[in-house]
Amino acid sequence: MTVRDRISPIRTSKCSPPPGAPDWADHEQRPSNADAASPAVVSVGLPAPAPRSVQQARAFLTPRHATGVDEFLWQSRERPMPDRDAIGAVLDAGDRAQHGNGDSPEQVEVAAALLVLGAVRLDLDQTEARLLSTAQAAGLSFEQIAAVLGLGVEETEERYRQLKPRLDEPAAAPSPAPPPRAGACGRSPRRPGTPPTDQPTWDELDDEDWGNSTEE
Repeated sequence: MTVRDRISPIRTSKCSPPPGAPDWADHEQRPSNADAASPAVVSVGLPAPAPRSVQQARAFLTPRHATGVDEFLWQSRERPMPDRDAIGAVLDAGDRAQHGNGDSPEQVEVAAALLVLGAVRLDLDQTEARLLSTAQAAGLSFEQIAAVLGLGVEETEERYRQLKPRLDEPAAAPSPAPPPRAGACGRSPRRPGTPPTDQPTWDELDDEDWGNSTEE
């Protein structure tokens, strides 16, 4: 199922709901005693989208919004742009449209961004669950973890119980990290644990280094 297939229900008739769908207007007018009696269910994150759908959404958004290095990497290697950049591009397009500086993003673009958002949320939830487990393994109590997070102890424990099952949810491969930015003097930052190099950068090489001395 492609991204366009997933958005197709939005493009159905707005006048008549599909068979079996509830009448939301009538539902809002009638209070539900069942809702009041049932316990509240708190969800920490969005449902995990299918990894294949996330990949399709990335492939849909990247050629439409990627610029610079991201555009080159897509054209040369079909490497999608980072998820948050893709989401931000759709948001920026919507902001420009609201100010009359462009067209609104298509529904399929917004749907693709929502799929990517689900992948970002799942990655964050899984990361938090792993970090909370690591904190416990390191000897931190829930009281200490709650103090760091600025939450109540019961709220922290409940959050961990809700996040832990997300570790078993299928996750799409993470989006690529942004290209490393050059550090001081145009050098790229070294990875931790790698020895320093004395190799000069392009801007530090002069004519003599290349054997093109202008001295006579």
